Amino acid sequence: MEDILLRAERIYHLPTELDLLIEFAQQEDFLFLQRLKQDFQTGRNRFDQVGEALFAVYVKNHLIAIGGLNQDPFDYANKVGRLRRFYIHPDYRRKRIGTYLLMHIERYAQAYFERLHLFTDTEEAAFFYQSMGYERINWAHTNFRKVFE
Repeated sequence: MEDILLRAERIYHLPTELDLLIEFAQQEDFLFLQRLKQDFQTGRNRFDQVGEALFAVYVKNHLIAIGGLNQDPFDYANKVGRLRRFYIHPDYRRKRIGTYLLMHIERYAQAYFERLHLFTDTEEAAFFYQSMGYERINWAHTNFRKVFE
């Protein structure tokens, strides 16, 4: 793979290019990016509570990945973050973009949370999270976690 210049940043507004990622996600039968847009626009989830953030990855100023961090609604002690709406443009998968984004999110999360939880229903994503040190668990609403040391 040729070297590509990546830029990850915390975002406070949805990028206009999100619609392109939504189209790709829908072609894969993933609806969570459309929910991200709806929830953000309605104010239901703007990733703006304590410890929360939304991150985007750009290459040459083009949005290629997005992922967010929320307070886990199933943890009442506010010690658990929840990885949400994590998506990489199909043309950029298997090029360490997901690793790059996840590492950014984890670095941010460690200042606020003791561990991260997530739910995925694809084997490809499950393999990715396991390769990143996440442990498979079988809890309601959560099937992977990572405890920060």
